[in-house]
Amino acid sequence: MTVTKGAVNRVVVITGSTGGMGEGIARRLARDSMAVVISGRRTREGEQVARDIASTGARALFVRADMSSEPDCIGLIRSTIEHFGRLDVLVNNAAITPEEPPGEQSVELWDDVFAVNARGPFLCCREAIPHMRRQGGGRIINIGSTVPFRGGLERLAYGSSKGALLALTKSLARGLTPDRILVNWVAVGWVATPGELRLRDITNGDGRKFLEETAEQLPLGRLETVEEIAAGVSYLASEEAAHVTGCELNISGGLWMR
Repeated sequence: MTVTKGAVNRVVVITGSTGGMGEGIARRLARDSMAVVISGRRTREGEQVARDIASTGARALFVRADMSSEPDCIGLIRSTIEHFGRLDVLVNNAAITPEEPPGEQSVELWDDVFAVNARGPFLCCREAIPHMRRQGGGRIINIGSTVPFRGGLERLAYGSSKGALLALTKSLARGLTPDRILVNWVAVGWVATPGELRLRDITNGDGRKFLEETAEQLPLGRLETVEEIAAGVSYLASEEAAHVTGCELNISGGLWMR
């Protein structure tokens, strides 16, 4: 579904943006005068987000895509180019965080997590980079986590996949500087999105209570908000960050300091 209203500054693809943090990032970048491509597996929700954004006078497109599917990743970037003629910013936000009983992770779970959290971003980058090169530059922003730095068996596959995403970020940032493609990472701590609450309900019994107790332990005493994460992404996508690449932007209330 395409909605075309208003002028376009730049074109951005946000994976995993049919709700939660990805939706918040999409809404913020739309306010920054970008044409936004909403993407995810939930068609009804994604189309509604696109309609909502279009109602503000921005331009939006929903493309259904499962990040574990190579054809879907290819199709997402191709659809963006077909509709808008360019791609300036790629935000790799889509991720899954399944329940991981310590010491009981299966190969299937490991493969599923890596397919979405690491292979999906790689595929989207692979497809987007040639277009950005032809345009003379672009931005890739990978949404990461503090888990790779904190460790723990309870999120082994998730933390390992995000560690792989960080390595991908650094490698691309170093290699793409001649092409003026800037690649950065945003480390997220605890955000009370609906998905995070559902996961905590499963693993901790009472997700909201768990997150409230977690917030009290943070140096800044509260969880970060979706809007704060989106503001960080907005900065990295802006001209103000024209000399920033290979950066680890930590928006986690001081959860991980190093």
